Amino acid sequence: MNMTDEIEIKQANIHDIKTISEILLDAVNHFGVWSEERVSAENLSREFSASLEEFHILYVNNESAGCMALEDTAPFFWTERIEKGDSLFLRRLAIKRFASGKNLSTKMLEYAVEQCKERNIKTLRLDCDANTPKLHKIYENFGFMLEKKVTLILGGNDYPTLFYFYSVEI
Repeated sequence: MNMTDEIEIKQANIHDIKTISEILLDAVNHFGVWSEERVSAENLSREFSASLEEFHILYVNNESAGCMALEDTAPFFWTERIEKGDSLFLRRLAIKRFASGKNLSTKMLEYAVEQCKERNIKTLRLDCDANTPKLHKIYENFGFMLEKKVTLILGGNDYPTLFYFYSVEI
């Protein structure tokens, strides 16, 4: 990143599904998070709304560099009762390898906080693999607080998972 780089974050739509899938596939290939199947266009269409408006894409100099989803309802593994509109849930945050190390994750987190403020939502929540300390550091340095650690069992496999929250000042 340099001072002349143009950074923009835009809300996605159904026409961006290939771009979103490519960004997430880059994360699969470099960091081993998720799986190729989970980030396929077909699976994303099933897992998220048909419009894909939950997704937001980060562009650097008009080139897609990252994405994230912001949902207003709790994913199934948030077992506590959280009413719609109480929190935004950040999912699938990914930065392409060519753009890593440039503080773009922080830009996306700042954008997510702004989305909370615009919607008058006081809490931003996320979950992540407990075995990704670099990711934990990004979230904790930003100000996220660890809420709990749970081992989820999905498809017969154990997934140690950390649940974080960020209090938004409205």
